[in-house]
Amino acid sequence: MTTRKEIISTLVLLLFGAGYLAYCTEYPMDTWNNPGPSVFPLFVGGVFVLLAFGRLIQSLWSRKTEEQQENVQPTKRPLRVSRPLILVGSFILYVLLIQWAGFFVSTVAFVFTSSRLMGAEGWARPLALGIGVDLFCYWVFESWLKLSLPKGLLF
Repeated sequence: MTTRKEIISTLVLLLFGAGYLAYCTEYPMDTWNNPGPSVFPLFVGGVFVLLAFGRLIQSLWSRKTEEQQENVQPTKRPLRVSRPLILVGSFILYVLLIQWAGFFVSTVAFVFTSSRLMGAEGWARPLALGIGVDLFCYWVFESWLKLSLPKGLLF
């Protein structure tokens, strides 16, 4: 995708996120000890807007470097269909195994696999990311919202 299209699509995502946040303010927030129905949507909308803003900065930065390297001939990369298909398959396997293996084990495995498929090198960073996602989900759902995550045979 060209950087101009990336910038436009990112601006559309920012507008969508801002509209989502504005709509979520209609629900009551209540208190942090007893969160209301708008807490989680506001959190998700805020993360969405922050990610879209970060992508906008990346697009603007890549456009700047693209203009500097204008005379360089681009090389064609072969289309890789296998990684997206493996990612979709791993997501389906994650959904199927979450009841058997439990949320914590299957989430670490899914995050590890998906981050490796997206280009993360080594095993320590993807594993740390998986454990971090697990701990964050445990904090949000089990500790804060008092909801239970699926427990499987393994955990």
